[in-house]
Amino acid sequence: MTSENRGYVLLVDDDAVLLEVMAETLQEAGFEVQTASDGHEALARIEEREPDVVVADVNMAGMDGYELCREVRASGRDAIPFLFCSGQGSDDSRVEGLQAGADDYLVKPVSRDELILKLARQVDRVRKLRRATAAVRQPAVTAATLIAIEARLRVQGTALVRLGRFEMRAILGRGSMGTVFKAWDTKLERWVAIKTVRAGAGMAEWDGDVVRSLVSEAAIVARFNHPHVVHVHDVYDATDAAYIVMELVDGPSLEDVLRTARLPVARTVPLLQAVASALGAAHAVSVLHRDVKPGNVLLGYDGAIRLTDFGIASFVSSRMGSHLFGTPGYMPPETLRGKGFDQSGDLFALGAVAYRCLTGAPAFGGRTTADVLTNTIKGRLPSLRKFCGDAPVELETLVMSLLEADPARRLADAVVVGRDLGSMAAARGWAWVPPERGPDLSGDLGPGTAPAPHAQVLDKVDSGGARRDD
Repeated sequence: MTSENRGYVLLVDDDAVLLEVMAETLQEAGFEVQTASDGHEALARIEEREPDVVVADVNMAGMDGYELCREVRASGRDAIPFLFCSGQGSDDSRVEGLQAGADDYLVKPVSRDELILKLARQVDRVRKLRRATAAVRQPAVTAATLIAIEARLRVQGTALVRLGRFEMRAILGRGSMGTVFKAWDTKLERWVAIKTVRAGAGMAEWDGDVVRSLVSEAAIVARFNHPHVVHVHDVYDATDAAYIVMELVDGPSLEDVLRTARLPVARTVPLLQAVASALGAAHAVSVLHRDVKPGNVLLGYDGAIRLTDFGIASFVSSRMGSHLFGTPGYMPPETLRGKGFDQSGDLFALGAVAYRCLTGAPAFGGRTTADVLTNTIKGRLPSLRKFCGDAPVELETLVMSLLEADPARRLADAVVVGRDLGSMAAARGWAWVPPERGPDLSGDLGPGTAPAPHAQVLDKVDSGGARRDD
């Protein structure tokens, strides 16, 4: 046995004999080894001491390998390499393992040399990353820093302002909690979008724990790898600020597009199907969006449809006490009454997006925010067919079912909604047509133009029953 410590490996398998053989093999090769017989025991071992690498079987009683991997990733331990070593070698098994967050998938029986080589390389990668992280001092990120960057770009336009390794080149948009910047990643040499969330502007009471909750949510979203969710590359946090580095979608938001006209039915249905599939993926791992609206649906000129800003409203609402945070007209009635938010709330918002696309008008209108909230609580909205006569009956039924004021009667399964919309589009040959390049639709609004619906702090509402005006 070599005296060199080649790394600390956690082996997880419910086959005691195989577990003992693998442990002995790795120990002889110079690895320090700890074992666990199932996923629950493995999580306890990881809490005691983080391994350099986890190697797990797939089929285990209690918590299987896939669930273990998801739990490890959901805990924020993205830097721990996770390898599956399983007798299940089908393409579907391997893909599911990688989707769960694994770095590699080995099929039993695996040779001694292959196992040792792959583990050694993973340990080497982890150690190099740790050394590099220790050597690089991250710039201090505070709310004041982010405010100063925005102020300089606003005054100087295309000025080059640095934030760590990122060159902040332009302001893409502003919200109630922060700003979205276009930036150049000097290390990976690619364009990114950086969304900031900071204390101040009525949020000075937030603390580091709240910022970290947003970071944790972003980390979960980063592992979706879903074609209709904006890819999250990295997150940075401090006591009173955080910023999320995301994929830059080259194109307008759905809100930008809807400022000029409603969408044809043939484009709306594929669009809704894409958003529903993104919500289905999120709900499958117990992540709620909480602020689905046209402004959070990004449309690439290359045909991309991406849902962004997962968890932002949840992040803010956690500190609002008796108040709510969300976008009027897209928040479900039960949430406005202070009765919480679940998956059906995201589907209600999807219904409001659908109504807006098909009619060109909000489902719940009003001269004031109070009017909008009252109409939402009471379920007052004009018939969809009144403004969109070419909508198929089944589409009208689906949209109005999503907008049910009573959550018990509302469609609440995003996967089912996405499947129904997909079938509707396929039967008619409908496909998404991306927006064409033209004048920048996302800049400041001109005089007399209604501003986009935006998230804001609201008081909980107590109102009467629900009805719909036809």
